[in-house]
Formats: sequence, structure tokens, C-alpha cells
Amino acid sequence: MKLKLYVLMIALSAWSLQSCDSDDDESISVPIELQNAFSSKYPNAGNVKWETKSGYYVADFHDGYETSAWFMPDGSWCMTETDIPYTKLPEAVKKSFEKSEYKDWKKDDVDMLERQGMGTMYVIEVERQDQEVDLYYSEDGILIKSVVDTDDDRDNYLPISQLPAKMKSFIEGKYPEAKIMEIDKEDSGYTEVDILHNGSSKEVLFNRGGDWISTSWDVDIIPVTVGTTISEQFPEYHIDNSEYFETSSEGYYYLIELEADNMPDKKIKITSDGTIL
Repeated sequence: MKLKLYVLMIALSAWSLQSCDSDDDESISVPIELQNAFSSKYPNAGNVKWETKSGYYVADFHDGYETSAWFMPDGSWCMTETDIPYTKLPEAVKKSFEKSEYKDWKKDDVDMLERQGMGTMYVIEVERQDQEVDLYYSEDGILIKSVVDTDDDRDNYLPISQLPAKMKSFIEGKYPEAKIMEIDKEDSGYTEVDILHNGSSKEVLFNRGGDWISTSWDVDIIPVTVGTTISEQFPEYHIDNSEYFETSSEGYYYLIELEADNMPDKKIKITSDGTIL
């Protein structure tokens, strides 16, 4: 009886190990169209492992660096995220980062982000104490956005979808040769599109129906008339930040953030001729 029990325990143990191995090596069925698309795009990929996530097929592989490519089932490529060393960043990105307020923070990770219909971005993950921030740069070193770091960056990297034709047409008409860098769907239902246009990172906002609401971007130089009005109306304050707004309802104006010692901060809207709204 003891011998039979011993043999049974060995058999169960072997079955358990085999089951664990099967789970670890579990493969998925990858459509042939997708396999062909992947092989065409990454002919030198090695150690390829497939998984499905959020409706996408994701290939994790090595092609010089650790890389993940996201595809639709029909083989349409959507995104590739590549882990690269800081030294391999474009010089413009490194120079911009090393002049930023985050230059002394610890660099945790660097990703090159390529997405269908959008410009290439480089994401530098930095941390200090319990703070973690992701910095998104264009190839020419322009900071597109900075966001608090989350646990699953790859989900955040995915665009919400292709930009609706109405929004894309508006951007192409109003901002010729602009490059789309990021698309975010806000909880309000509005869509924010980050673009590169004339050397500036601009935020273009659309409502639920795809109608243009506003475009804004940071500016370093304001008209003399604006500076004169501010100094006359708010002599105790100094300018902390300036943005320029183009809007569908209020026209064009500057949004100026003012600071002063021992006084509450102020935000004012002011037109280029010095009129406070």
C-alpha cells in the first residue's frame, strides 16, 4: 500500500511540473497575415514571444534591444516600444533633458516609441524619492508632455485610435505640415491632440462632436503691450508662465500666470493689445 501511494505521489508531482511548464510555454495562434507582416517589418527579430493584450497581438523580441510590437489581428502595425540606453538618445533630446528641471533626477528607463500615423517620441522615466515622472520628447528635443509615471506604461503608450477624419482634416488645414505626436481622450469626452507645428508643441482640443475648441502652447516672449499692462495693473507680481490660446469662442489671447510674495497666485487672460478679458 505504501509503495502504491509513493508511486501515485511521484506521478502527481510529475504531472504538476509538466502542467507548470505548459503554462509557462503556452503559445497562441497567430494569424498568418500577422506573421507575414511581422516578419516583413522585423526580419532580424530573435527570441520572439507572442501574447494577446487589450485586443492586440503583442510580439516581444530582441532586435538589437528589447522590443515590443503591437499589431491588430489583420496584421496592421500599431505601435513599437523599444528599450534603449540613454546614450542612444538623439543628441537634441539629451541636450534638452540636461537643461531641464529634471536633469538631476535619477534616470530609470528610456523608451523609443513609434506609433502608426504619429511622430517618433522618446520617453525618459525619472524618479526622485517617491516621485516618478515620464518625459515625452520629440526627435528634435521638444518636450511634448510630462506625466506622473504609472505601472503599465505600454497601455498608456497606445493611441486611443486613429484620429477621426474631421479632426485630422481640421489640423491639416489650420496647421499645415504639423506632426501628430499624441492623442488623449479626456473623461469629459473631449479629445486632446498634441502636435508639433513651427517648432512648438501645441495642444489642440476638440469636443465630443469633433469640433475645434482651442489650441494652446507655451510662449517665452510676450508683446510689449502685454508686459506693460501687467506691470501697471499688477506691480507686485511677476510672470511665472505664459501660454498663447487660439479659441473658437473667445478669440486669441495670452493666459498669464502671476506670482508674488505672500500673495495668492493669479491667472489673467489678456489680448495682444493689452486688453484684459
